[in-house]
Amino acid sequence: MRKLFFISILLSLFSSCNDGDIIITDFNFEASNLNNCGGPGAYIFYNINNSLFAESISLVLETSDILFLESGTVEYVLNGITYAVNYRKYDDDITDDYFCSNIPPTTPNVTIEFLGASGIALLTTIVTKNDEDGIEEDPESNLDTDNDGLLNYFDNDDDGDNVPTLNELGSEFLAGNDEFPLDNDKDGVPDYLDTDDDGDTILTRYEDANGDLDPTNDFTDTSNDPDYLTAAIANSNAIDQYRIHSYQITSDIELVINNLVLVNGSEEITKETMILGNKSGVIDGTISLTPNFN
Repeated sequence: MRKLFFISILLSLFSSCNDGDIIITDFNFEASNLNNCGGPGAYIFYNINNSLFAESISLVLETSDILFLESGTVEYVLNGITYAVNYRKYDDDITDDYFCSNIPPTTPNVTIEFLGASGIALLTTIVTKNDEDGIEEDPESNLDTDNDGLLNYFDNDDDGDNVPTLNELGSEFLAGNDEFPLDNDKDGVPDYLDTDDDGDTILTRYEDANGDLDPTNDFTDTSNDPDYLTAAIANSNAIDQYRIHSYQITSDIELVINNLVLVNGSEEITKETMILGNKSGVIDGTISLTPNFN
């Protein structure tokens, strides 16, 4: 009797599945396995688990926004079209190519697919920027000395005089042997924050006779300092343009979906909090740009 009773329970479980399939998943995706590809227009985020059986969960964000450049959290309300989530099982292991190849592979085959009917995706980005200019500055500060749109902590020319900050500090200061950076005209404002380094009333940026946006190579007298550091020389070439700026940037992300509802026909899976994962170094490199002149 006990055997018959046990068999009847199994039969009941099988018959309760409308399509004859048993959905076995605990959504045990490793957070560190989150990956991404694509860019403005269509970003793809995905997490693959090939441990017990091949499965994936993915999120597509069709947005023209340029992501990962600023810290913060952005919400996307799933609509199944432009902001869409898919959970899939496959008949074989899958790789990154399944999501990121220009020509999607035809195998493995999808055996089960659930679509996100509703939910809110939260993309949190943590950005670190560094101009590596030799000055320790507070990333929480909103100081932008030259009003070029780049805050001082990632602006490699803090005063906008077209002489990089690193070149205006002095070797002794950079070596740790001097408490104060250079102040050529002794006006109490260090050169890296002084728009007129020699105090001759001509902007350092204007003491650029050849107009190449580099005042350091302009010498009226080749035996002396460049013109922008020589008060006796006051040549002026009105240049209201910045040279190219560069800074290092690293972006880390975390992706969570709240109140996720996945459906497949009459089958439904709900997850109050679905952690798709996190990824370090989504961006890890150098950004170069020419700030707008204000």
